[in-house]
Amino acid sequence: MIRVLVGIVIGAAVVIFALQNTEMVSYSFLAWEITAPRVLMFLAVFILGAVTAWLATGISRIKHRKR
Repeated sequence: MIRVLVGIVIGAAVVIFALQNTEMVSYSFLAWEITAPRVLMFLAVFILGAVTAWLATGISRIKHRKR
């Protein structure tokens, strides 16, 4: 239950922070360049981090079950 509450608080903080950073900025990666609101980058990084953590946790659980 505490994990859920911590997740909700962190998620809310990320959303509030993102909504306060809506100016347009240019992002470049290798040969690509895109102009988008800064909020999209914040949310994309947050989602990628959450997916990475979820995958790492899942892999860890699978390894522990095999033992």
